[in-house]
Amino acid sequence: MLRRLIPGSFAVSERILGKRTLFAMLLKMAWAYKRTLIYSLKKGRIKAAINFLYIKTFVPVGEGGGAAAFFIIGPLIKRFPRLAPYPRNIEIEVTTVCNRKCIICEHTYWKEKSRHLSLEEFKHIADQFPRLRWANLTGEGSAFLNKDYLSMIKYLKAKSIPLFLVDHFDSMDEKIAKELIQIGVDGIYISMDGATKETYEKIQVGCDFDRVVKNIKNFVALKEEMKSPIPELCFRFIVTTLNVHEMPQFVELVSSFGDRDSLGDGSHVDFAGLLEFAEIAHLKVPEVPEEILRDTVTAGGKHGVLLTFAHTQLQELPPLESCLAWMEPYIMMGGYVLPCCAVLMSNKREWLRQHSFGNVFEKSFEEIWYSERYTRFRQMVNKPHGKVPLFCKGCRGYNTVEREQSYGVDMEL
Repeated sequence: MLRRLIPGSFAVSERILGKRTLFAMLLKMAWAYKRTLIYSLKKGRIKAAINFLYIKTFVPVGEGGGAAAFFIIGPLIKRFPRLAPYPRNIEIEVTTVCNRKCIICEHTYWKEKSRHLSLEEFKHIADQFPRLRWANLTGEGSAFLNKDYLSMIKYLKAKSIPLFLVDHFDSMDEKIAKELIQIGVDGIYISMDGATKETYEKIQVGCDFDRVVKNIKNFVALKEEMKSPIPELCFRFIVTTLNVHEMPQFVELVSSFGDRDSLGDGSHVDFAGLLEFAEIAHLKVPEVPEEILRDTVTAGGKHGVLLTFAHTQLQELPPLESCLAWMEPYIMMGGYVLPCCAVLMSNKREWLRQHSFGNVFEKSFEEIWYSERYTRFRQMVNKPHGKVPLFCKGCRGYNTVEREQSYGVDMEL
């Protein structure tokens, strides 16, 4: 029953399964990508296949990180952060424009002006990572509203760079779907925070549940028609007091879209805890009730749906010294360099700009990455007996409380 449980934070899975069983499962999951690799080779995308294999083998963090890297390379980098290479995987915010009003998104509560990243700005950022192996194009907005978005995708795919997108799928028409499949986008995370129309539309205000379900089914059918295992479709469900009871039902819903052969080799459901801020703190679920957790896992086992759980159980948050998210920097709109995406959804955009490590339109990323402050930050994060960097204070993905109490906070980092 529990063989399908593969939580992103590993805390829940280690408790239920044990480390040895979990490690074997993760290796098995990595092997499951052989169909994707064969497809890329048949399409003549040899470099893309090599990059994909690299990210699954050697990168221990991010959407594309592999199991072996997490257990083997990860501990080495935590012990010796200087061994961390110049970033090979990044996230770029491509828009802050949105025409929806999702109640758990900081964008709904903003008072600042939204804008799109231009294609020229995007190229300026991407070209500063000559050994880029993985990119996640995201943002606090609806990316396809940016007229340059598909051009950005094509620009990276022309370089054979594995690529993930995040989308609500409410506007996914057949033309865009065909382009994404033909271009060879590796994966799409579909934001879907409800298993029923009532709950979903209460949270994702402005989106239409029936239309999203139809678009997903049409996308899967198109993939099958075009005989493509990619993009793999993954589903991200943000757990709140409004939808926690629908977690098992959501697994059932995802299974109705197709099996892993249809959805993609790495397809899974990611249940993530709410990244709360003042306006939505009342929606936070400190702990998913054990009965709901068990029913969700049971549904995953029954339907062959892989599950991950990220910071859903507050008492099981790993300590900050376990974090490697800093290996995947986030380039915020306007070129501001942040250590990771976890600092977002805090509804403090101006604070993030003021405390960023630098701006790629004012200095090169290389200068910023090797700056004294950024270097000290990387050295400090994984020190169990060191101060907590200011950026990490109160992290919602890792436990910083004990370190803050014992060693304080480094206000300069």
